[in-house]
Parts: sequence; C-alpha cells; structure tokens
Amino acid sequence: MKSMKKIATVLASLCLAFVMVVTLTACGGGKEFDSIQEYIDAQKEQIDEAIKANEGSGMTMEVKADGDTLIYRYVYETEMPVGEETTSYFDNNIDNFKAQFEAVINEMKELIDVKDPKVKLVYENPDGTVIYEHTIE
Repeated sequence: MKSMKKIATVLASLCLAFVMVVTLTACGGGKEFDSIQEYIDAQKEQIDEAIKANEGSGMTMEVKADGDTLIYRYVYETEMPVGEETTSYFDNNIDNFKAQFEAVINEMKELIDVKDPKVKLVYENPDGTVIYEHTIE
C-alpha cells in the first residue's frame, strides 16, 4: 500500500497546484478568447509559475489544449502501479476536487468561444503508460 499512500500525497499536492492554476486563470479580466489554446497562451507565465511551484512533488505537470478540452497532464517521476486498485483509488477521490474542475469549466464558458468545454486529467508513468484519466464535462 506504499504506492497508494504516494498516490494520495501526490494527488493532494497536485490538486493544490491545480487550484493555483484555476485561481490564476481568473486573471483574464473578462476578455474573450477564440480557443482554449489562446486562453492558455494568454496565461503562460502564470501557468509556468504554477508548474515550477510543483517541482519536487514527484511529478511534472503540463497544461495544454485539445480542441474543446483543457488537459492537465501529470507524469510521475517513479513508476506507479497500473490497474484496478489505482483506478478505483482515483475514482473514489476525484469527487473531492469536482468543484474546482467545475469552476474551471464555468470560467471557460464565460471567457472562451467554445460551446461545451471540458477538463481532462491524465496521470502517466515516466514511460508514458497512462495510470488514470478522467474527463469532466
């Protein structure tokens, strides 16, 4: 269960980094953006600062766009277990952070010219193996 404790610790710290990015994205000043990529580009400096603040957490973080989806990609520095136990752990804890994800979606609806924005979370091992992914709509 040492791996699950590590996942729990990293998940909590990354959600803190996530909240930082959410808070920073609110600096848009009511501007409208044509795309999620434009929205990210306008806040590159703040996002880079949040990513830097995440250094030493055992993971790297990336924020990117894919069409109507804002993707938060986390890559563990050490191999984590892939399987039903890990998936179940994430599924059981994702609701604890649902309000933050919904706040991002609501903000995107207000600031970006996109009909149905989504937030996708992707957690990977260093080799690129997906440990967990979840899309919030």
